[in-house]
Amino acid sequence: MGAGSTILDRAVLHAARSSPTGLPASTVVGKGVTVGERCLLRSATVGDSSVLGDGCILMEGSVVGASSVLAPGTVLPPGRAVPDGELWAGVPASHVRPLTGDEKAALPALAAGYARLAAGAAAEELPAGGFIYRDAERVREVLAEAAKAAGK
Repeated sequence: MGAGSTILDRAVLHAARSSPTGLPASTVVGKGVTVGERCLLRSATVGDSSVLGDGCILMEGSVVGASSVLAPGTVLPPGRAVPDGELWAGVPASHVRPLTGDEKAALPALAAGYARLAAGAAAEELPAGGFIYRDAERVREVLAEAAKAAGK
């Protein structure tokens, strides 16, 4: 998986041990890729700065070129290749149109936005083991004991 790529909720990426079909067995995700929610990538390759809409399925040996977009719910059959800079959609996937220069230029910003969101969320998480929670509980217990001792 390349730097700056984002895998959203409930997406599954996996690879086969080997491929009897001769298609690649590994799963490769390039730099700055956004993989939408509930996507399934099975022994597939996704090029840099591409976007997979929610619920896309990429089957064995399929390839999405750099700076390309798959519309939500698209199914890319085994061995199918999406060229660089194109929009594909449907079940099975088919070519819709080439992306404009402005659309291609906007794709890295999507991945960067998710990276900023993830960094903000990580800053809010409890450290491993939840020590802050335990410390807060201990403070609550001490305050309750102090109030009891004071007769309140």
